[in-house]
Amino acid sequence: MNNLEINREDGADEIVLKCTGRLDANQAGHLNDYIDRLVREGSYHIALDMTGIEYLSSAGIRSLVTQYKNLKSINGHFYISSMSDNVKQVLNMVGMIQMLGSQPQKIQKEEKKQEAIRSLVENGFTFKINTLTSIEKADLSFYGKPGLIKNSAFKSQNARLVKSEENHFAIGLGAIGESFDECKNRMGEYLMMGKNIAYLPADGSKKPDYMVSSGQLVAAITELYGIHFQGNFTHFINFEPDNLKNTISLSQLTETIQKLTGFKKMAVVMIAESGGLIGTSLNSSPIEGKKIFSFPEIKEAVNFTTEPAHNKMLTLTIGYFAQEENNENTDFLRPLQNGSSTLAHVHSAVFPYIPLKKTDINLNEAIDYLFENSELTDILHLINDKREITGLGESLFTHGFCWIVPIESTNTIS
Repeated sequence: MNNLEINREDGADEIVLKCTGRLDANQAGHLNDYIDRLVREGSYHIALDMTGIEYLSSAGIRSLVTQYKNLKSINGHFYISSMSDNVKQVLNMVGMIQMLGSQPQKIQKEEKKQEAIRSLVENGFTFKINTLTSIEKADLSFYGKPGLIKNSAFKSQNARLVKSEENHFAIGLGAIGESFDECKNRMGEYLMMGKNIAYLPADGSKKPDYMVSSGQLVAAITELYGIHFQGNFTHFINFEPDNLKNTISLSQLTETIQKLTGFKKMAVVMIAESGGLIGTSLNSSPIEGKKIFSFPEIKEAVNFTTEPAHNKMLTLTIGYFAQEENNENTDFLRPLQNGSSTLAHVHSAVFPYIPLKKTDINLNEAIDYLFENSELTDILHLINDKREITGLGESLFTHGFCWIVPIESTNTIS
């Protein structure tokens, strides 16, 4: 048999894949794709029955080791439950029999000493909320005058330097660099996530860039305007679809979080798989009177999603949501949807999909893992495209995690 045949058997604690045929360079991709699809669907515990494998090449071994390491890194397991003599001989010769052939210890379901996890079923999704702490609240600050973007009226006196620091989250308009003169032709949408800063240079390249603080290197951004808060998160929410085809809109997601937490003002950091993003970004820096929003310049100066973008990719999203806000801050915020009392400002960084831990997930570790193991693809300012007939609507998501903190007070820095 020159092909690889895979048959799936669902057990109580794991999925067993019964493989028959050859696992060589030609068929290793088939096995990888099959396992990757299972992991994407939420199956993190996988065993292989390889009694029917008649030939195993080095490429096949490399595929097995990769899956073993990938699943172990996200608190799953992958092992060979049984194997043919040929497979056993090859793995013995390369010293992999112990690693790949050892059955993992029985998974213990730990009793959490945290507050009981509450659940809510809404819009075809199951939400599980875990209270991290009930005592923390965050202050949020607005910097700058976003209204200046309409006439590209930003000048050097409107810019300030912001250095990254642990637990500091922010979104806005700026560029990685130390001064206005250095950055003025690259000012675009950015996200600050602790020691990580990512932004989309508005220089026509459409290629996002990022910087990570390390050692004596401190990542910094020259900012035109921004929304800033400290990530002392009080709640963690996991949301999963009841049907794999289900998606949930940003406004539905926000309304459910508000229902679960009771927060009228909140900052949210979310890692989630996209069901299609609707957003915009700058392709030309809004400084010194450049024509950006007039016709025909807008066609080249501003990027709009012409259809839902980045489906099935992984998103890292930061947003501020408020049901009530002072008039002085409305330049920063827009209604989530028509008729909504909730205003928001939301940015998303986009990465190719990679699986993340389901349990014991730490936000800072997850952010670092994304930047180390995936490639930043795009950054969007999420919007609700409410045009009649041609409007695309809202961004959609399929499953993910949210970290939430209530905002106690806001202040504006001019």
